[in-house]
Order: sequence, then C-alpha cells, then structure tokens
Amino acid sequence: MTNKLSIITINRNNAEGLQRTIDSVLSQTFSAFEYIVIDGASTDNSMPLLSDLLMLDNERMLKFGETVVKGITVKWLSEPDTGVYQAMNKGIKMATGDYLLFLNSGDFLVHDNVFKTVFLETKLADILCGGCNVSENGKVVWTSNPPEDVTFGTLYSVGLAHQSTFIKRYLFEKLGMYREDFKYNSDIDFWYRSIIVNGASTEKVDVIIADYNLDGISSKEHQTEKYQSEINKILSQANFDKFLPDYKRWNDEKKSMEALYWLKSKKIIFILVEKLYRFAKRLKR
Repeated sequence: MTNKLSIITINRNNAEGLQRTIDSVLSQTFSAFEYIVIDGASTDNSMPLLSDLLMLDNERMLKFGETVVKGITVKWLSEPDTGVYQAMNKGIKMATGDYLLFLNSGDFLVHDNVFKTVFLETKLADILCGGCNVSENGKVVWTSNPPEDVTFGTLYSVGLAHQSTFIKRYLFEKLGMYREDFKYNSDIDFWYRSIIVNGASTEKVDVIIADYNLDGISSKEHQTEKYQSEINKILSQANFDKFLPDYKRWNDEKKSMEALYWLKSKKIIFILVEKLYRFAKRLKR
C-alpha cells in the first residue's frame, strides 16, 4: 500500500527556478502523486515555460487546468494573490493526496528516487520530517537534520524546513490553513499549532529530501520588525509563557558559548589560547 502525495509549487516571476523545480519533480521514479503549480499571475516567462514542460500548445494553456504528464496528474492555477501563504492555501484546496509537500520554485528534490525511498513503506505519522540541504550561490552551506522527536525546543531553536516535510492533508482540514495575515512565518505558526498545541504525531525520515535556496524572502528579512512581530504573536499562545523563558535563557547561553565551542573544535588554537591564558595569569602573580 502506498500513500498518495500532492506536491505543491508556488511561483511568481521565477521561470528559471520553476523549471529546476518541475524537472526534479517530474523525473521521480515514484509516480503515485499529483503535482500542483500555483502561479501568482507571473509576467515573466513562467507560464510559457510551464506550457512547454507540460507539452501544451498556447491555446490550451489557460489560467487554470489539468493534464497528465508521464502518468502524473498535473494541475495549475495562475492568478493574483496576496502572498505566498494565500497561494499555498489555494494549493491545499486543490490537493487530493494523503500527504502534502510544498516545494516552491527554485527548490528541488535532490535525486530521482526521493519519493520512492520515503514511501517504500506505508507511513502513518501526521508529519514526516526529512533532511534539507540549504544552498547559497549554488553551494550547500548547511544540511538540516530533524531529531527523532520534534519538541517545542526543536521548533524554537532550529525549526522544520517545509521543503522536506510531508504533512497529512487532514491536519489542514482539522486545524485550519496557513494564516494569510502573516508574510513570513505562517508555516512556523502551523508547526506550533499542529505539533505542540494539538499533538500531531511526527516521524523522522532519514533521507535528504530537497535543496532550499537561501534567496527566499524569509531568509533575507528575518531581522525585520514584521518578521519578529509574527514570531512574537506565535509565541504568545496560551501556556507558552510557562516555559518560554527557560528556552530563551537556554538559547542565550548557547549563543554565548559558541565562540568557546568553536575554539575547542580547533584543538591547536584552543591549546595555544589556553597556554596564553595560563601565562598571563602567571605574569599577574
């Protein structure tokens, strides 16, 4: 028994990234999924590109439609939206799969057997958490590795990458969709609502799923007042105030120790610094 998937890609004026994403999805060796592209009324080459990739002529490439490519049902919609989360909600409404994966334009699956590897066996958990490469200028700068158990501390300190996280569709029906009043952090809000507040089950998938490009909005603007205001609203939920101070203190202590941990990782430098420190103490005597 396999789990049917819905892969949802959000795009606006990123034809180059869209092609990279679509190519990685349609090249999968596992085909028990549907693919949904939600476009925000792009004015670049995105829609003609989609038409070419789906082997449609321009007359058939309407603002919305459905076709079959390589045995995979592909749906698309192109119209204005208020932001990425409204577009993601549109994709959820069009989806029919048991699990949803949001792979936005520019992100891509790391190899052709990702879905086959993840869904070799039937999955039961509400949320499946895989690894994600984080890239900048075409180079992987970090790889996320979710823990076996996702806790409040996980979300507060490192979070989850939606590009590598499969979500049971029924969670959106039960708990509501993404907040459209948020510009940056509606996915983070959903993790807290589903996992921490409502006890959604999670399972670690020991597979690197996707590559995420750091050119995304939230990666560049996470220091803005709007971004931080959204985080504060998320953490203001009832009962979070009972243990949030402990996590803030822990996080501050962790940051203050980072320089020491770096020195310890460089053994020669650490030994030299330690000897200089001891020598300085002797001089004071």
